[in-house]
Amino acid sequence: MIIRILRKWVFSMLAKITKWTILMIATIALTISTCGSTIFAAATAARTPSWGSWDDTTITYKTENASSYYKNIWQDAVKRWNKVGVVKLKAATTGEKADITLTSSASLSTQGGKLAGYTNYSYYKKSGSDQIVSAKSTLNRSLLSKYNYTKSQRTNVATHEIGHALGLSHSPSKSSVMYASDRYASIDHQDKVALDNAYNN
Repeated sequence: MIIRILRKWVFSMLAKITKWTILMIATIALTISTCGSTIFAAATAARTPSWGSWDDTTITYKTENASSYYKNIWQDAVKRWNKVGVVKLKAATTGEKADITLTSSASLSTQGGKLAGYTNYSYYKKSGSDQIVSAKSTLNRSLLSKYNYTKSQRTNVATHEIGHALGLSHSPSKSSVMYASDRYASIDHQDKVALDNAYNN
């Protein structure tokens, strides 16, 4: 009788220990799974995409502006990209055909509506990454003035447009200069990584 009671007690304890062990393993697995997905999401969330690149990291540009104010804005934007250290934007010499033309317009309207800036380009279709052969970036003076963009914010727009001329696409991250509708962001780490990937891979 005592042996039967003892055996019943031992089986009951083993069942509880097994149930507790399974519960602990399931909890640990769930915790690891949650941490893993959080880390993965954080690592991949901020990413600026690229669509193409020039065939050389030295790219010439010219500013077509009568206004020294807008020439200065474009020059500041050029300095920002040169500071990244991936490409070298260099002013074209007199008579030299520039790769990128930087300009401004009294108004700027596209199929997408009125924009603060716009870049159009020509490229060769290639597998993997397209090769850019010419680009023109334009700032919309009337819109920038109408919405009281500061000089720093206008420089951010100019930096964004040069980013397109270098082969970067719109970023989903608001901290990226390549975010579609933001005047406040400048070049972010993800933008540097995207540019490096476009030209060094």
